[in-house]
Amino acid sequence: AKAADILPQVDSVLILACGTSYYAGSVGRCWLEAIAGIPCQVEIASEYRYREAVANPKQLVVTISQSGETADTLAVLRMLKQHQPVLAIVNVPESTIAREASAVFHTYAGPEIGVASTKAFTTQLATLACFTLALAEARGTIDEPRRKELCRTLLDVPTLMTQALALDDKLKAMAANLTFARDMLYIGRGTSYALAMEGALKMKEI
Repeated sequence: AKAADILPQVDSVLILACGTSYYAGSVGRCWLEAIAGIPCQVEIASEYRYREAVANPKQLVVTISQSGETADTLAVLRMLKQHQPVLAIVNVPESTIAREASAVFHTYAGPEIGVASTKAFTTQLATLACFTLALAEARGTIDEPRRKELCRTLLDVPTLMTQALALDDKLKAMAANLTFARDMLYIGRGTSYALAMEGALKMKEI
């Protein structure tokens, strides 16, 4: 199925993922509600699969997985696709989740080299931003000037990332000051809350 055929028919979105992908989905929820004007919930796939949730045929399920093989995410996909459409956001095109979903958005992040997923997270956010704009357009909740403005903003991201990568020396100095810290507290609100959670996860992993 094509996403364009599915989007105009949905009345809500359910995002299912684990770990870093869950935090990407949490950012996506803020965008979907604010820009597309559609109810959205985000659940940890490993918890959702053991609930007796009620299927909604008009709800679009979005599964997010870097590898496309996350066991719990695959399990809920198989459980729900009998009742409602499932869109997969994955990095590996030939993965099981990509093959079994109703429609697929590929993130094209390239091979994952380290366990601490960084480029996969970034490309998941970019894909969710594009998905939000597509859904907003399909639902008629965004006008053309606003859509173009957000598209231009998205196109600015690579330049901003390049500028951020040029801050290595300053970041090393900051890191040196934190070397002997016993604890760290990440705080944020809205999309920044999800980013804070992801930042904390990275600190734990690395």
